[in-house]
Amino acid sequence: MTQFTESATLLSVTTEQLRLFTKIAVLYHEEGLSQGDISQRLNLSQARVSRYLKNAVDLGIVRTSIVQPAGIYVGLEKALEEKYQLREVVVVDVMDGASLGMRLGSSAATYLETTIDANDYIGISSWSTTLLQTVEAMRSRPRKVANEVIQLIGGVGSPQAQMQASRLVSHLAELTSAKPFYMGCPGLVANPQIREAFLGDPAVAASVEAWERLTTLLVGIGTFPASPLWQASGNALSSAEEGELSRAGAVGEICLRFFDINGVPMKPAIEERVISIDAEVMMQVPRRIGVAGGMGKLDAIRGAVSGGWINVLITDADVARQLLEPPQL
Repeated sequence: MTQFTESATLLSVTTEQLRLFTKIAVLYHEEGLSQGDISQRLNLSQARVSRYLKNAVDLGIVRTSIVQPAGIYVGLEKALEEKYQLREVVVVDVMDGASLGMRLGSSAATYLETTIDANDYIGISSWSTTLLQTVEAMRSRPRKVANEVIQLIGGVGSPQAQMQASRLVSHLAELTSAKPFYMGCPGLVANPQIREAFLGDPAVAASVEAWERLTTLLVGIGTFPASPLWQASGNALSSAEEGELSRAGAVGEICLRFFDINGVPMKPAIEERVISIDAEVMMQVPRRIGVAGGMGKLDAIRGAVSGGWINVLITDADVARQLLEPPQL
């Protein structure tokens, strides 16, 4: 590859756009995929693929060889896609003083804006700062770009958590002109009887029924033991539940559905108190986007991609490199 040199013509182009232009150029010029194949693989219209190929030429990304700009990791993305059989990987670089969360959110926002379909039914998890940054970074569109936005887990724990969950759903629905479905209940309740009572509520039942229509998931990836942010949400695992999860080798969770380093799902006692999408239903959704980064989440992210919990990963370069290495025992 030729070393990429930034020029004045690139000043108005974002890093996320450069990544997409470069990825499409690699698929077309180096891997020999047709524009139709790329359109289907990346959830883009064929007209958009054609336009982005022209952008890649105009910006000097495509010359006699493909020139990958600094901070663009298409080769690393491809290696991860092949190793974990992922639909797509987006690797971001932290630069210009931006926080990791802001960079992940910005990249995830651009990815969603370019791939959401008007017939999409989008499920979104709650209590994730990165997802909140994703939605806040998205731009409003003048036309309908999604069908429904559906909350995947009750507002976890505290009133603050419930407010954040509702904010995520309502804002994403507003941006995409979609119909929102809320979970007016906690994500974790005191006992199974309370869980059944909430599931019997017509509004909650309507959201649960809507999970069967999902075409896209947008989720964060939580760690075990839980992060301070998650612990501050008002949740409380009993010592017995924590011990059970620890002995079973839990490393992470999505919507309070726990898994080990290999992504094997577990059925701990806590699930009798959880109100969220079932792991089996989650796995049936065609596109499952996980947004997470930072070395503290490495094991959780590894479990999520190894077990097929997600098939689109948006993460940082340090985590991406480590995912290509064997896990540390």
